[in-house]
Amino acid sequence: MKGILAYAALVVSTLHCSDPVVAQTDPNPALNVPDTLAWTLFIQVNTDAKTAGNNNALFETWASDGETFTPNPVWPATPSPMSLRPRALSLESRAARLPPGPPGRLLPQAVPGGSDGQPEETRRNRSTFDFIVKNKLFIISGLKAAFAAGTPFSFPEDSIEVKANWVELGHLKGFNGFSGSAADAAKLYHVNKASDGNEYALVAMHVISKLVPNWTWATFEHKDNPGRCDVFGCRDAFGAQEVVVAPLSAIESQQHYGDCLKTPELKALMGTAKWDPAYVNYCLKGSQTDFTDATGLAVRVGNSVTENGFVAQASCMTCHSRANFDAVGKPNSGAGFDNVTGNASFGPVNPAWYWNLVAPDGNVAAPSVPLYQNIPVLQRVALPADFVWSIPFCAIDDTASPPQTKSRCAGK
Repeated sequence: MKGILAYAALVVSTLHCSDPVVAQTDPNPALNVPDTLAWTLFIQVNTDAKTAGNNNALFETWASDGETFTPNPVWPATPSPMSLRPRALSLESRAARLPPGPPGRLLPQAVPGGSDGQPEETRRNRSTFDFIVKNKLFIISGLKAAFAAGTPFSFPEDSIEVKANWVELGHLKGFNGFSGSAADAAKLYHVNKASDGNEYALVAMHVISKLVPNWTWATFEHKDNPGRCDVFGCRDAFGAQEVVVAPLSAIESQQHYGDCLKTPELKALMGTAKWDPAYVNYCLKGSQTDFTDATGLAVRVGNSVTENGFVAQASCMTCHSRANFDAVGKPNSGAGFDNVTGNASFGPVNPAWYWNLVAPDGNVAAPSVPLYQNIPVLQRVALPADFVWSIPFCAIDDTASPPQTKSRCAGK
């Protein structure tokens, strides 16, 4: 994009919102001031969009996974209530129980369907939805065709996805010790009603946008989340008076960190927001702009809720760089987990996730770093899904007999 006016116009048009966008003075805010951009997007995706009977923020009017990955996806004319499912990154089984796969193939270990106390939903804006539908990335036959074509696809620059984690109001006490009434909770949390008729409190949110080729990455947590800054701390160079909050523990100890006091700049920005006042109680835990720093050290960003259990190995960008599918349209990796060690991936992209080396005698080996183009024996084993895990995990299998009619990512 050229210049900040184009950037500001893009944000507004992306979100279909006329609210003021924070004034930008940097020509490349996505990379140079990512925390400022993160708060801008957070405020915009959470702009008030409620109607009778709900407390919707803007992102809650967007298409869910269940509405996207269905045999005949149609953009929702009427916003649907949150349709929650267990965390997509809940571990389904230990690596020792997974069957071995062919060379280069990592079997899913962390998939939708695990059980824990913080269910989640994923929603995407119209641009993201339209790209998936137009390119038939919601069905297995479309993924097979994309792999056969062999050209990685890229979402439009105005694409945005949100992953939100919720806790039922009646379970907040067990989650973080909250003992107030439902009315009290509504003052501290963004609260909305789900399709099961129960009210839920928003406790965590990932926001990603395609403003740069590798997407922008930011994760937010409620100030009272236990263990919010455990392991590697919290960092917010724009919105927090205390830019770096050191971890109280190097493990996920579930200790409380208190409020993240806001800077005057963020308070001013929030003062222009038309949103649920409870959003002032949320904190930016961190943003990510690259796989590693300038010295080669892996950049880690993870949410104490969304990545519960493996925060120490969490990297939004690395995990999503493994979102891919093979020649038959199936995931070729396990949600960023290694099926040998059960560990999450962080650091740079491993070429073995996407390629095999085939020797003249037919023996297959995984390539090592670095890898370069046009090696005669290079064999593609997976095509990237442009960092979007929902594509390989949620696609409807229209090639089955009978064809699949409901995605495993559809909420309950």
